[in-house]
Amino acid sequence: MKRPNRRTTHHHVEGRQRTIPLLIALLSALALVAGACGNDNKDAATDGGTTAATTPKYTPPAQDSDVKELNIFLIPSPSSTSIQSFIPAFEKETGIKVNFTETPYTEAHNKQLLSYKQKAGAYDIAQFDNTYLANFGVNQVMAPLDDYLANSPAYDTTDFSQGQLEYGKYKNTTYGLTLSTEPMIQWYRTDLLADAGLEPATTWDEYLANAEALKAAGKGGNVLGFGPGVTWWWMTLVWSFGGKLYDDNLKPQVTSDAVVKATEYLKKLLEAAPDGASSLDGDTSVAKFFSTDVGQMLNYSGYYGSVKDPATNPYIDKFETARMPMGETDITHLAGWNIGIPSDSKKQDAAWKFMEFVLGKSNAVDYLKSGAAAIGRKSITSNAELITTNPYLPLLDIPAESRIERYPQLKVWPDFQKAADEAVTPMLTGDVDIKTGLADLNTKLAGILAGENE
Repeated sequence: MKRPNRRTTHHHVEGRQRTIPLLIALLSALALVAGACGNDNKDAATDGGTTAATTPKYTPPAQDSDVKELNIFLIPSPSSTSIQSFIPAFEKETGIKVNFTETPYTEAHNKQLLSYKQKAGAYDIAQFDNTYLANFGVNQVMAPLDDYLANSPAYDTTDFSQGQLEYGKYKNTTYGLTLSTEPMIQWYRTDLLADAGLEPATTWDEYLANAEALKAAGKGGNVLGFGPGVTWWWMTLVWSFGGKLYDDNLKPQVTSDAVVKATEYLKKLLEAAPDGASSLDGDTSVAKFFSTDVGQMLNYSGYYGSVKDPATNPYIDKFETARMPMGETDITHLAGWNIGIPSDSKKQDAAWKFMEFVLGKSNAVDYLKSGAAAIGRKSITSNAELITTNPYLPLLDIPAESRIERYPQLKVWPDFQKAADEAVTPMLTGDVDIKTGLADLNTKLAGILAGENE
């Protein structure tokens, strides 16, 4: 999803594409540092995994014995605002002063990586996008959290499904707590579907048929991020249609029949979208859905909190949400923020106390009510009172039979996504033949993926 300026939306979209060139050189340099530490072992993996070299054992720096203050690195978003709201209560309870700084998404991860390179211990807690988990993991930007989790009744890992717990892990080590749970879901206008005699789709065939029927009736059939960040939707369909981006040996697989069918399907969805939809990203597709007569949208659940204001959403009482349609494979594309402890912090125990305080089970309801995108705790997704005002919450309780997919955990993901973004939209608009375009993309990805283990 192209997540733009996350202060007003659910996640962390805008600027992702713009930050990619800035990050690549630094990430490459850090990879060399990690490689120099003895990363010789290779692990095979499929989509959502990684074959990056094994990281050396982490040894934390000497810790301060008497912590007086903590410094938190945040990225403007509803989650950041919610975290800040808990600071006064934590300061009163612990006597520890908490300072925070917010850095725009376009600069945030670059700044975090530079801070790690300097090893100055500037931050004790840091918010980050899951797309950077692999790079942060292989370069030990964040400290492992599993020992803390294993000894924290207050956080209570039993309140999460196993799939949710995996979200903050890289190579079986937890580097980030879940700060928001944002699966890709279906949004629909109840009035437009009712007027056309349609029901919310449960399959991709039904979703396309609804879009085409709505388009024929003079409405917008559907919207999603057809433009910048299109990779997020494209790979969702690839997985759902039974395809892979790459195999266990990191060989690209985007010329398979499943990927061709997924891309052709996405092209048909664009044809049933409003004029100009080929330029939409995650945020602008939300704006289009809630400002014009568009019947359906595929987007992340995290936007929900930002569209509940009647002043900015004229259709506040005319939309509902449902699970993403089912394809050849039952998958859930999961996204969301993470938060962790920088590995060079000298106040890690105190930092954990703050994260446990804000994100522990006892404060989970207050965290959601403070305006953050929901965290998919079982105690939240089954809370009848919360569901009354947030009816999408049960969608965060991902069925055990649904395979969770997230951003591929690759060091080279920024390069991978940039290549895919540049290749897919021209295929959707008809400027490039789909099979030809996928063949060219497959060749580019082969070169990019070859760098994963370097």
